[in-house]
Parts: sequence; C-alpha cells; structure tokens
Amino acid sequence: MLKVSASLLFVLLLATSCSTPRTFQEVRFNEQERANLIVRYYTDDTSYVLKPAKREGPFLAVLGREAVLDVAKQQPGRELAVVVLIHYEAETEAGEVKQKWENLLKAVGYQRVVFLRALSGMQVDGLPVLANGG
Repeated sequence: MLKVSASLLFVLLLATSCSTPRTFQEVRFNEQERANLIVRYYTDDTSYVLKPAKREGPFLAVLGREAVLDVAKQQPGRELAVVVLIHYEAETEAGEVKQKWENLLKAVGYQRVVFLRALSGMQVDGLPVLANGG
C-alpha cells in the first residue's frame, strides 16, 4: 500500500510540474561581434576590456573605471556597449552598478548598453542577459 501511495504521489507531482507553464525564459546574448565595447566589471578599480582587448603582454590589463571610459571614448562606433557583471548578493547593489555604467556609457555616446551575468571564462556570446537597454 505504501509503494502504491508513493507511486501515485510521484505521478501527481510529475504531472503538475510538467503542466505548469514557464513564465520566465532566460535570454542569452549573441551579439559579441556587433559590440563596440565589452567590459568585464568586478569593481571600480578592477575591470577588463575584452573588446577591444587591452593587454599587458599576454594578459588582459586590469583597468579602473576612468581607464575603461577612456577606452570607450576612443571607439569610432558607439552603437553597443556590453558590461559583464559578476553575481551580486543584493539586487540593489547590482541595480546601482548597472545604472552607473549605463549613465557613464550613454554620456560618452553609446546608443545601447547591455548587461550580462558573468560565468567562468571570458566568452561573451551565450551569457545570460540581465538588462538590455535601448
């Protein structure tokens, strides 16, 4: 009897989980080639510019916010800037970082700023989109 009850409960849970519509669909970024600027941001003192790649020898250079903005200002095209963000514990902190970068990049002429969630590695295409500003 216990096995039958457990089996029925499993079938019921399976049926309800399969019938529940998914309202959230994670959007993945696929415009790496079109981006004029790609920044992997950690803190105001620690960022990497992935496109155009800023290097110190064979390694990506660690840049502060002002140095990143200097690179951003040098780009001839300013249609799309991408900022890859690490995971923040508080959504308010992530929101503040996104707002600050969007304001800074739009002030130097970027038309669109997209924010992505960082995963391991430096690959950009395929990362989850956090915000897609216009």
